[in-house]
Amino acid sequence: MQIETIVKKLKNGDSHAFKLVYELFYKQVYQAAFFVTSDAGMAEDIVHETFLKLMDKIEQIKDPSKLEAWLCRIATNKARDIIHHRSVMTLFAEARDIYSDNQLISPETVLLEKERKQILQQQIRILQPEHKLILYLKYYKDMSVNEISTETGIPAGTVKSRLARAREAFKRHLNRNSSVELQDRKG
Repeated sequence: MQIETIVKKLKNGDSHAFKLVYELFYKQVYQAAFFVTSDAGMAEDIVHETFLKLMDKIEQIKDPSKLEAWLCRIATNKARDIIHHRSVMTLFAEARDIYSDNQLISPETVLLEKERKQILQQQIRILQPEHKLILYLKYYKDMSVNEISTETGIPAGTVKSRLARAREAFKRHLNRNSSVELQDRKG
């Protein structure tokens, strides 16, 4: 069944079409949410909220061929919002839990690795949503510029420039954070 037909059925309230969309796009929506959150449970919750929102907002879909990109965009935006508003468990509590599970790993190693991952995730989170989406499609889904263009409906030249700006912003934020970290260690 073609996506256009499925979307028409969704707009008419067909529950079978909803189940079909869920089966078709669950993995992609989950990956988008997980890319932003790096938390399987949180990503799963976001997937469910995304598909609930689909039922409420299905009338907004103008181009049915963009359904997957639309769902992934909802998921990444929801993930960003949750991370922004949710308090994060303390780093030391997580390190303590990990250390107690594996006595061979030193607490310092656990803390440094956790800090490194948090810095990368933090740098990704502060990027603009369109840059985050382009990076996700390019590096997580391993799509070419033309595939990204087709998926999002954005011209290939715009995809290239957004990709370049996203890389530059990511590097700039990462370098800024690294220089602050180095200054903190020297001081």
